[in-house]
Amino acid sequence: MEVASLALLVVVLLAKPPGTMGKALLFLLPVAFGLHVTEEFIWPGGFIAWDNIYRPQYTDSAGSYYVRVNAIPAVSLFLLGLLALSKPAEYIGSVVPTWLTIAAFMSWNALFHLRGAIRTRRYSPGMMTGLTLLLPLTIAGFVHFLHAGLPPWIAAVSGAMAFTLQPVLNLIKRIGLKMAA
Repeated sequence: MEVASLALLVVVLLAKPPGTMGKALLFLLPVAFGLHVTEEFIWPGGFIAWDNIYRPQYTDSAGSYYVRVNAIPAVSLFLLGLLALSKPAEYIGSVVPTWLTIAAFMSWNALFHLRGAIRTRRYSPGMMTGLTLLLPLTIAGFVHFLHAGLPPWIAAVSGAMAFTLQPVLNLIKRIGLKMAA
């Protein structure tokens, strides 16, 4: 985990600031994420019940797990928005790789919903916004920031960071289940 944190620190220190399109992407992702969470839990909702069908080994998960899992990107995106609104270039430059990491993780989440819908042969709450908003925003973000001069290795590391997040969340869920038992 320390290696991942160190890699992210290096990425943050070497990133270039985004332009106007980059700032639009920075602010569209939190909106898309809000719509995604709304689809999962409010309208049409039903994600926890669906997830219990898709992953029955986690049926004992408390609803608080889902709050925590969604609070992490929500707070991160809020803080990134505050940094993007600030004028110092050193802060804006640190936003891009973090945004790419969060966006890539959200895209993996979109693919999780698609895979789950295929396996359960049921609609997965969150799948529509994941596939129509989160995945396209991630692709647009990577393309834009690479064309804007973001070094490709920074984009690669940011994308790879998303791979480390899912196993960590699964571990948190397993530990929570063991502690509840």
